[in-house]
Amino acid sequence: MKFVYGYKTKLNETREGCISAPSRDAAYALLKKNGIRPFSVNLAPGFFNRVSSLGKRWLVVVILVGVASALLLYLVLEKEVPSPIVDSLESTTRRQPIGDAAVIEKGIRSGWDFAFSDVGDRFLASFAIPGVPPGVKSVDAEKLVSALSRRVAATDDDGIEVRQIKSMVEGMKAEMRRFVAAGGSPQQYGKRLVERQEQEIGYYTRAKMELDRLANSGASADEVERLWEKRNEELRQMGIRLVSMPGETAAKNFSSCPELNASSETKRKFIR
Repeated sequence: MKFVYGYKTKLNETREGCISAPSRDAAYALLKKNGIRPFSVNLAPGFFNRVSSLGKRWLVVVILVGVASALLLYLVLEKEVPSPIVDSLESTTRRQPIGDAAVIEKGIRSGWDFAFSDVGDRFLASFAIPGVPPGVKSVDAEKLVSALSRRVAATDDDGIEVRQIKSMVEGMKAEMRRFVAAGGSPQQYGKRLVERQEQEIGYYTRAKMELDRLANSGASADEVERLWEKRNEELRQMGIRLVSMPGETAAKNFSSCPELNASSETKRKFIR
């Protein structure tokens, strides 16, 4: 810390000086040791100098408070705050189902028509599995809304695949209710489903293309395997189907469905 001190010279002239010392008493002692007998010793002005006088423990507290304040200010001023409508879209209810691959592939392609009698439920079921082509590409907004008033329950005859899809559809209904409550419309929700599914399919397709390019570039098998593990871990974190190793036959499950290259025309007619 720095201190400002006042003293008189041998000619009785008043002078001021500045000295660094860990404390006021230490400053007095250091001045006397150098033959100066000050009549005043005060803390020098300055924010950091005053903070330092609080001691190490208080200094740490002040620094932490300052960092926290700066971080809060950054979050408030710089970070874009998402709208409640965007926040209402959650993917936790959607996942990759397990079970008979043939049943799952049939459900994806048909829009799960053997599991749901209502077209609104089938529309939601088509978007329940992340990153796969939807089987039902359009629905009236009224029918989508009417599906919210009905609960789809599993029956004793339902297999494990159908039970999972029904659970996902009920989760998506809860998602849609939150979306509408936040100010969205059924039409907007339908479009968001399309956009989300296209984005997920895009992640899968890009990962597959990147792996194929690396495998065809002459890279070693270890390099290809490392990229394959990395991309599949990313897809797994997003709940999207996994990519097979280049040159290997895809595992016989729903992930072997062909990719969907949805056009703008498809997007327009997804919900009327």
